[in-house]
Amino acid sequence: MTEVMLGGRRLKVQPAQSIGTGGEADVYDIGSGLALKLYKGPDHPDYKGRPEEIDAARERLRTRWEKLRDFPAGLPGRVVAPQQLALDRAGRVVGYAMRLVPGAEPLLKWSDPSFRRAVPNAAVAPLFLDLHATVARLHELGIVVGDFNDLNVLTAHGAAHLIDADSFQFGPHACLAYTDRFVDPLVCDQGLRPSKAHSTASDWYAFDVMLFQSLLLVHPYGGVLPGPGRPADRTLHRVTVFDPKVRYPKAAVPWKALPDELLHRFHETFAQDVRAPFPRALLDGLCWTRCASCGLAHARAACPVCAGAQVHARRQLVVIRGRVKATRLLDTDGEILAVSASGWLVYGGGEYRREDGRTVALGALRPGMRFFLDGENTLAAQPGEAFAHAARRSYWERDGALWRDGALGDERIGEVLAGQTRLWSGPEFGFGFYRAGGLTVGFTFHPERKGLNDGVVLPPMRGRVLDAACVFGPGRAWLLLQLELGGKLTRRCVVIKKDGTVAASVDAPAWLESLHGACAAGPHLFVPTDRGIVRVQEDLSLTTEYAETEPFVDSASRLAAGPDGIVVANRREILKLEVTQEATV
Repeated sequence: MTEVMLGGRRLKVQPAQSIGTGGEADVYDIGSGLALKLYKGPDHPDYKGRPEEIDAARERLRTRWEKLRDFPAGLPGRVVAPQQLALDRAGRVVGYAMRLVPGAEPLLKWSDPSFRRAVPNAAVAPLFLDLHATVARLHELGIVVGDFNDLNVLTAHGAAHLIDADSFQFGPHACLAYTDRFVDPLVCDQGLRPSKAHSTASDWYAFDVMLFQSLLLVHPYGGVLPGPGRPADRTLHRVTVFDPKVRYPKAAVPWKALPDELLHRFHETFAQDVRAPFPRALLDGLCWTRCASCGLAHARAACPVCAGAQVHARRQLVVIRGRVKATRLLDTDGEILAVSASGWLVYGGGEYRREDGRTVALGALRPGMRFFLDGENTLAAQPGEAFAHAARRSYWERDGALWRDGALGDERIGEVLAGQTRLWSGPEFGFGFYRAGGLTVGFTFHPERKGLNDGVVLPPMRGRVLDAACVFGPGRAWLLLQLELGGKLTRRCVVIKKDGTVAASVDAPAWLESLHGACAAGPHLFVPTDRGIVRVQEDLSLTTEYAETEPFVDSASRLAAGPDGIVVANRREILKLEVTQEATV
């Protein structure tokens, strides 16, 4: 529990009120439509063994009160500005209260292919026009966003809200923070570390980056450039995804789907170092359509792929490539939401339909919804809901406890942290974790017995957990995480055994291109990548690439292990892949 003075009253903050954590601060819901941002002190667990971060935290607490005292008034309504200062017992400023943006998602989600299955391309332009108006007004007031990135833009109901306003640059107060994925290389010297002040020009550069990746689902310097070199070198040498040497992600929207005027703007920004305010007209006139021949969604006068051809050659029913046999099970214009070894769920025209054509639900598709297929049963979890289902049993968090459905009604399993718990289940056991005060508590639970094994010792999770998934196999689970600290993103895989011991852990594995879509078969994890399916050993020490599956899989595919092969769900089709002979690569 943390205690602060806010507006002359004493406020006690509980871990259960936490709604997020970043590189500099933790954020809590304190009711009445307000959130409390508390800066991390030098003794925060996230900074353990990191002397530079400890010094930065100490300096932040020493100087931030001056900036908050001088914070300008009359800002645009979309800016989540400081309202009241939070003081510790010694009277030092340790944070501030601000309005809460309920039901919000970070703009980062808009570049995630899985999230975008429920967000139409046509929603991007209105969102960025809203953001454009806020940025332009801030510049008129002499304010620079500075550390402008897709984690300090929150989206809710088509509106873009700017948070972390205390890092804005105004008057004598510089913005020292930056995020390497969005920092303007023109303000950097050697490496992506600023040597010059942020400016309105660097704000518009970051705006272009966020718009680019929200439209195309890839960073302008994303993709893969074969050969040695650091990823930052791509930015420093302006090697964009337009470069023919760069391998463009298969799950991304083809860049040729954008109109020439918008492509020209992006090319000038990212390849020619032109800096200028973004022209609103490029978004006002953006209109998406779907090609009747090939199905590509594009914003051009004619389809850039088939140039209006009237006949589209659909994928053959059966395709043989080397030792891999691919059989098409479904070809649809709807959105494939879930897949299992024996069925699937498709959304289209306001209907949720199973593999036999049954309509199991009606209504709109919400971003972030999760679906579970268990035989003929179809279950759904709302965004942010702590819910899991496997082997005919459901589990959920309610009022700080973990529950399951039982023969005589709901059964209480054990205590967890209300509103902060993530959980998953498999046939043999379940796993979950919650975070409190920078500490992570992992636990396992049994489908039949009560009680939690909360002694799972997970590797330290510094910063914030942006996304998480878990895949279960016999006696083990693979926990997949996306973490952010100081603007840097990384992915991690942790293997957890049924008894709660951690068998292996690895950071930033090359095969983990996406958290969602992997499946388990026996002691192995099978992961979809743009290079094909990759098989991962239990101890994470060895991988096998099935290169012959490459034409049928991308990093956004979802896999399900069946008795005679792997079922692959892409966005518009489902295939069954069978390896006729053990492949070696």
